[in-house]
Amino acid sequence: MGRLLIFANDAASANVTMSYSYLYKDNFNKILAYPNGVAKDIYSQHIDNYIGSSNYTFLCTDTVVLGTSGLDANYEMNILIEAKKSNVQKIIIILDAISNFNMRFSINNKIISEKYLPNEIWVFDNTFKSKYEYINKKFIYKENIYNLFLQKFYKNDLPKINNNFIKIHKNNYLVILTEYIYELYGLKFGFTEYDVVQNILEEVNNVNINIPIFLKLHPRENKNKFNILLRKYNHLDIIQQDCNIQELIYYSKLVFGINSSVFMECSLFNKLTYSIQINSKILIDNDIVIVKSKEQLDTILKDNFTN
Repeated sequence: MGRLLIFANDAASANVTMSYSYLYKDNFNKILAYPNGVAKDIYSQHIDNYIGSSNYTFLCTDTVVLGTSGLDANYEMNILIEAKKSNVQKIIIILDAISNFNMRFSINNKIISEKYLPNEIWVFDNTFKSKYEYINKKFIYKENIYNLFLQKFYKNDLPKINNNFIKIHKNNYLVILTEYIYELYGLKFGFTEYDVVQNILEEVNNVNINIPIFLKLHPRENKNKFNILLRKYNHLDIIQQDCNIQELIYYSKLVFGINSSVFMECSLFNKLTYSIQINSKILIDNDIVIVKSKEQLDTILKDNFTN
């Protein structure tokens, strides 16, 4: 049966590789997980028993599964090359998103060569093709395995409440999901994550009711990123903490975000969710209702927190 070795550097790549280990665990006699960066927290939450030491070696009978990073893929690409040189049995790269595709398959800003490609590249968007035909040949279109994991894992085992804020405000708080849009795209879309948080807090202030707010940063974002805005609105009931994301979403009343992978949890738990894209030049289409104006945002807040 051989071993499964999984590697991830980013949060979303940690989710899909972790899901692979959970869904296909019966196919292997041993599983070892090697997270880097923000992936460590996600692996620790769900597959802590699989996490290996920092040192690893490849065997010819191994299956290696890697995620990708849209900001810096050097970690995964270096491991890909090492695994290829070690002649492991099989290598799969799971593409959690198609954004910044070139970056996801680049090392030191140079696209990976054909000789180092994995056996399979799993893609969740069955309409997507890259401009590199030699990479496209490795594509296998799959249903999103993180979504499959969530459906299976939480079917009969709902998230437990551990966070005090959630205990106090259960089913009556707003979640704001942030992400590093500006770092990835600059002003391409006509707004940034700073604009999104500013617009939400401004309208909450205008509604003039006490709405408990949980500001959930993307794991790669600096914890002090929104400090200026938080000081400006320090009279509002806002908390910013690390928290189990499934717990946070399941017990929320309303979720605002931009294009977060956490929208999958929102869909699974049937949470009212909106993508805030006020003053956008280009809309980010993500199958979530898009809020395009402050007036629309104001109405949503009043409908959910004043009745």
